[in-house]
Amino acid sequence: MAKYSKEIIVPYYDCNKNGLVRPASILSYMGEVSTIQSVGLGVGISELYDNNMAWMLNRWKVRFLEYPRPRDKIKVETWCSSIDRFYALREFAIYNMAGEKIIKASTQWVLLDTIKKRPKRVPQTMVDIYGAISEKHFTDFYDFKDVSRIEMRDVVDFHVRKSEIDYNNHVNNAKYLDWMLEAIPVEIDENHLLYELEIMYKKEIKYGETIYSSFTRNDEENTYIHKISKDDEINAFGKSKWIKK
Repeated sequence: MAKYSKEIIVPYYDCNKNGLVRPASILSYMGEVSTIQSVGLGVGISELYDNNMAWMLNRWKVRFLEYPRPRDKIKVETWCSSIDRFYALREFAIYNMAGEKIIKASTQWVLLDTIKKRPKRVPQTMVDIYGAISEKHFTDFYDFKDVSRIEMRDVVDFHVRKSEIDYNNHVNNAKYLDWMLEAIPVEIDENHLLYELEIMYKKEIKYGETIYSSFTRNDEENTYIHKISKDDEINAFGKSKWIKK
């Protein structure tokens, strides 16, 4: 299957006070384009639900080389790069109108049996429909296995609102990034740009729950480890790397 792409004009409401698109909006653009592709192939959200299946996003790795501005026209491109048993890798690239790649991302997904609530082997028909293209942006992902034991700081709490619940009846994946970045001190946010991001999702969050966003400095320069949690349950880990403006 060929790569799929869609052009988007960046709305003003998706940009911050500095006139740059918000990172979470970029994640939303990529998610939307991948959904449109799947619907066009006949394996969209509704079709999967009818067969008791759903794709669950397991992790992101994104590198921001340049940030679009309001009314910029960008091209969002996506393709499946690998399918193995329960898992699939999907790649994204965003280009400006000069054809320059300004953002790239790799994502990992797991196919879930919605009745048994456990991973399900990807059917061969779906493997054939997506037709993986072996072209990957990233093959190395951060190992978060010891992060739960790290002492975090600057905890910020959020109460999940109805407006944050998406089509799948849980908090949209991009919202986790908003929560992570909200805990970052203002002086970091004012003087730096998010350069690279990783998120690993652990458990879904639903309406009415109270969650906590915390972070700590990593050994790497201008790099932070993030945690989204509720009570004693961890919902997501993150890693952000920043560069000076």
